[in-house]
Amino acid sequence: MSQQRLHSNLAPIDILTREELEQELHKGLDAAMRERYRGLDYMRIPLAPVVAAAATQPLFTGNDSTPWGPEQGDIWMLRRVNVRSSVLTDTAKYVIYRGSTPSDVANAYSGRFLLDAFSAAGAGQPVNQGFYFSTKSVYLNSGEQIYAQVFGATVGNQYMMDAEAIRCPAEMKGKVL
Repeated sequence: MSQQRLHSNLAPIDILTREELEQELHKGLDAAMRERYRGLDYMRIPLAPVVAAAATQPLFTGNDSTPWGPEQGDIWMLRRVNVRSSVLTDTAKYVIYRGSTPSDVANAYSGRFLLDAFSAAGAGQPVNQGFYFSTKSVYLNSGEQIYAQVFGATVGNQYMMDAEAIRCPAEMKGKVL
């Protein structure tokens, strides 16, 4: 630090030199940036292909008991979801849901669990075309998962859901809200 006088009648004051000021500013900014992104992680759901057995095919991870949702203590902010077909020219459409029991076909595929921008009447989103959620629009808490229903599926075609999300510890959820 260096001392300067603002006026001859005033006592000298200590002021930071240019180098000292830059060092303090960068140290604080670096720490703030590290803290902003601490705990956040970009992740993808595991692929679980399903071979269509009917024209309306539910798509969830019931076989391996690995839900497409956060573990206890985490939340996910969904960014993109896509249901893909093994045939690029497939004309099927899909609808995305969020809930806790996708195997309960009678209740889990109702309007109560339907996600943004999809409607069964509108026949959903074409397969092989991703759906991008608007910023910060869909969150999954522990115990919730995403799942899909494919309409107009071709029996024998393979369908798989692909999704990307930002994972955050639940106690740090203010970072993604």
